[in-house]
Amino acid sequence: MSKNRIYKPVCRMKIDSNGPLRSRENYQMGFYDSGIVREVLEEYGGDYTMYTLPIPQSTKEFKIAKQFLHKPEVQYALVDKNKIVFVVFSNSPGWMSALNTLGYHLESGDKTNKRLKSAHRPTLINCRFDRDEINVLEVDPTRFTRYDFEDENLHQYYRDHKDRLLDGGFVISTRLIQKAVAHLPVYEPQNNEDSQEYYFDPRGRRNLVNYLLRNKAWNVRLIFEQGHLKGNAFAVDDLPEGIDVICESGNIKKEMFYYNGFRFLAEPQPAKTKTLSNEQTMVNLPKLFRKSDMEMWLKEEYKKLFDDVKSGTLLTNWRSIYQRTWKDKESPEENEERARMSYIGYRWTSLGFKITDSPWLANNVGARHADPLKKNKIPVPCAVYEQVISESLARMAGQELMVEPGTIVRSNELQCHVVNDLDYIEMYDSHGGPDQDDFFQLFYREMEGAGNHIGKKVIVARSPNGHGEYSIFDYVEGEWNPTWHKADGTEIRFPKVNNSRWPKRLSEAIFDYEVAYKGLPSSHEPKAYRTGPYTQEDVERDISIAMKGGNVGGYVNSAIIHSSTIGKHRPNPLCSLEDAIDKCINPDHELDVVAIDMEAKQIMQEVIASNKPIESALWATRGTPWYLEKGQEPILHEGVISKTYKSFYDMYKKYRKDMYEWTQENCRPPEIIHQLGARMYFATQNTLREFRRLSYDANSDISNGAISTKQWDDIYAFVVRAIERMPREEDKHDYVLGLYSASIKVPTTNGTITDQVVMNNKVFPYLERALQFYGLANTVSCKVESNGELSIRSFKNTEWWYLDSNGDLCKYTTPLEFQKAHSKDSPITGSI
Repeated sequence: MSKNRIYKPVCRMKIDSNGPLRSRENYQMGFYDSGIVREVLEEYGGDYTMYTLPIPQSTKEFKIAKQFLHKPEVQYALVDKNKIVFVVFSNSPGWMSALNTLGYHLESGDKTNKRLKSAHRPTLINCRFDRDEINVLEVDPTRFTRYDFEDENLHQYYRDHKDRLLDGGFVISTRLIQKAVAHLPVYEPQNNEDSQEYYFDPRGRRNLVNYLLRNKAWNVRLIFEQGHLKGNAFAVDDLPEGIDVICESGNIKKEMFYYNGFRFLAEPQPAKTKTLSNEQTMVNLPKLFRKSDMEMWLKEEYKKLFDDVKSGTLLTNWRSIYQRTWKDKESPEENEERARMSYIGYRWTSLGFKITDSPWLANNVGARHADPLKKNKIPVPCAVYEQVISESLARMAGQELMVEPGTIVRSNELQCHVVNDLDYIEMYDSHGGPDQDDFFQLFYREMEGAGNHIGKKVIVARSPNGHGEYSIFDYVEGEWNPTWHKADGTEIRFPKVNNSRWPKRLSEAIFDYEVAYKGLPSSHEPKAYRTGPYTQEDVERDISIAMKGGNVGGYVNSAIIHSSTIGKHRPNPLCSLEDAIDKCINPDHELDVVAIDMEAKQIMQEVIASNKPIESALWATRGTPWYLEKGQEPILHEGVISKTYKSFYDMYKKYRKDMYEWTQENCRPPEIIHQLGARMYFATQNTLREFRRLSYDANSDISNGAISTKQWDDIYAFVVRAIERMPREEDKHDYVLGLYSASIKVPTTNGTITDQVVMNNKVFPYLERALQFYGLANTVSCKVESNGELSIRSFKNTEWWYLDSNGDLCKYTTPLEFQKAHSKDSPITGSI
């Protein structure tokens, strides 16, 4: 523990009275909201704050955590991975007081903290239904299968694990989605007074609504009097009369209840049209990731990116602005930074301009799209990232599929892949114990060589994955398959891979007794069940367990290095990779987390004892030196992965250099910008110089490699104050156009042409209004009709009226004529 560590709660999320969900820096998370939190605020008023504390590392820190836990204003708390979460409502003090009053109840249990996250976790869909609005039908796990699991001729393994067929999957009526989507907020820019808000674009909401109504797969949490139903749900139009939800009884968990109706929380889970490379899969399935192939993939991706920038078609998807994926490993400020860039690009093109009209925007949007490539996340040709479900679940969702054993097909209706029920049960051990809401990487390949698999195959791997955690299915001729195109348009299907020397699948190794888990300590002793209402004492117990250990990153990294270096199954591992991850993220037994940390050290010691060299690139990012004995040093070498990553970095540097040079040479705004900007051109020089000085000073003073969002906000606020000093609205428009023109005509001290001064979320709204004022950009008008629909109209100004010196109303048909006329009445005269 650092001696200088300041141990105190930090705000992560908040809602001010009647306001949107925001991060601690007041950044709004798109259309995301915390449904149960909002319900409390609607009932009690006041504010909401979510605080976090790291897991204590000393008795002193544990005492501080307990003191905060027992404060009367804390509504509830829970342990979540490596932190403690505290939820505070200003007008409803007292442990669980507001939730209990509204009809929610928490029962103590090993997974209560996991269920309770639903109360504050931001989701896109939040809706409450009355008790008589939803009917749930509970079914047996074999209700929809073609197999007789009572047949003694069926292998005992399948009969013992029939409960996996519908685990984590269910179906819901599309009516639930339709009502929930109607609860999305309607943002009307002309009626908004929120100074922090800049995501008001009615077209974005319309796009989002249409997208949600078309979506089939959802990650759903339904809390009601029977418990907490969570998993992957398919929205279906034609459920049986009077039925809104069909689920297997075991999917309803008994830790969280809602007795006053149904709380419906949901996230769209569409199929991903591409899958990105990752270190685990590269290490565990190296045949899919040859160095020469990956270098070719990356070169083609950079070519396509560059072509899209030059054509002006590259722009971050609108959903990245209005639909934020909530990831705990990313701070709200990181999400915000990406959203701001997307926002400017989206708004700019919505005005009718191209990103190539702005050198700064074109260069930075191009760079943002290359960020995953910089991090070695390369789109893999002819591969997708989708859910793999059982034939039973597909049938539950109304798809009359008959999938033959050993094959896999895609349901285009459900946007996922489907396997035979027996194959789905068998996959369990080779994919870390998945259920129906897990996503998989699916690689469509033609296998050739001397191995067991010949021809067109679909190779399936889950992420994260360990050694031997994969499946190979036969492709069914004539069924859907993904394509990939090179930059020149050449179509690729079923790339060829070598068939020899693939690792033995984990499930087969277990079946053949080559791998046998020793079992976590908790599996060898009687289960101590927790009962009664969830209290602060439950949280203290979870904190104590988390303090004992459970370094999930250390375990996963040790496993990757072992697989990369030794490349064999460990005959007697403590537990599966998935069990280790789950126990670290949701610790419920002290001896388990201690044992997992000891196992991680043992794995690393096996690597050291092998005297085999470790990939230097893997050790640099995933090395676990704390598992080494005193005086031990790993043997490192620059292997295939290390050389591949170096090649990737060289390509990234070249792409950024070429992109910068091209945008500097070719990206300019229309000439009318300079013509209208001439009036205030000289007046803006001091502002432009000071903006660049402040930016330079901030860059010179940074310690973490980047200027913080707040620093940029302060710098942009200086520019806004300069614009606001203009006496008339017309002068503000001319000033920001003059600033825009000057930023293009006057390079920085290092010779860079950049219009960043206006291409940011603080100044851009002024530029937008100026361009609309002079008819250079589209203006959007919207209003909510009596039926709740949003009507949207887009237009451009084509004529202007202004009183001349004689008091006559004169019509002008060009922006330059109009500017000349109104500037005569300005206290700012001439090109000052």
